[in-house]
Amino acid sequence: MSASVKNSKRRLNGKKKLVTFTEQMEKDISQYCRDNKIESESELIRKAIADYIYNDYSDNSLKLQGLKALQNKTEELRDMIDILFKYTRLMHINLLGYNPELDEEFAEAAFKSAMTRHNKFFDAFQDSLKSDPPFFERLLHKYYTGEDNG
Repeated sequence: MSASVKNSKRRLNGKKKLVTFTEQMEKDISQYCRDNKIESESELIRKAIADYIYNDYSDNSLKLQGLKALQNKTEELRDMIDILFKYTRLMHINLLGYNPELDEEFAEAAFKSAMTRHNKFFDAFQDSLKSDPPFFERLLHKYYTGEDNG
């Protein structure tokens, strides 16, 4: 394959830019291309510019976005853990407070009693959440908007 055919395949469709270098930069570019077996100075310059632009973009923007997403997930997990601890604590108190052994004849009355106790327990649980309004509002927002629910 001739050199002109090979070069025409690698030709870019972009616009030419005139860039001025100092004499020392010219020497450094030539030396770097020879040392690293880079065929053209244009290739080196394109690669250097692309690395500079995209490295900066990916390092700053994408990492910051990733950190923000990680922070949001951490806050969500913290909220879930907090609500589970509050629920478990109140449930434990409820179970310890009333757990008799019943005969079958008292089953219906026990069911009504259990439902009443459960409603009281759940109301107390909701009140404990309401005592932390920012936490409760975040949970409601996530629930009703479907945010971060996949």
